[in-house]
Amino acid sequence: MSGQNPYLIEFGGLEDGVHEFEYTVDDSFFARFENSIVQHGEIDVLVTLEKEPGLLMMDFTFNGTITTTCDRCLDDLEVELEGYNELIIKFGQVSPEETEQSEVDIITLPVREHELEISELIFEYISLQVPIRNVHPDDENGKSTCNAEVIKEMEKHLSNTPPDDHRWDALKNINLN
Repeated sequence: MSGQNPYLIEFGGLEDGVHEFEYTVDDSFFARFENSIVQHGEIDVLVTLEKEPGLLMMDFTFNGTITTTCDRCLDDLEVELEGYNELIIKFGQVSPEETEQSEVDIITLPVREHELEISELIFEYISLQVPIRNVHPDDENGKSTCNAEVIKEMEKHLSNTPPDDHRWDALKNINLN
């Protein structure tokens, strides 16, 4: 690993076999990426690299929590993330056609390459584990644990049904069959 960039793995100098790299990514890590869906969190990442002649196999295992916004009440919400991803790195000539058509879990690097910067890979793997919908869980009685004041205000506005708009009455009688 490079002393200047902890996410730079210099595999050219490693012996064949298994090597492990441990990281803890936090707020400062996520701040490096523009428009990140994750702004706050602490996640432990274990990268296992198995080096073979002409091939690298990498396993990314991560576990931790992020803080995001509840989609319902907009309060902070802590979400646990756990994930595992595999990446295979081959060496050879890289043509533009291969780059565009390559699979997500296989990367081809030029033969002369001797290092790999993995911060973007870690960021992408973590970002893909963030749930699409983030809402406070219900308690044991089935009641929402969201901010009660916000939910009350929201229900007040949702319960008001708009008055009937009679301009659309003529369209209600159209038979579409």
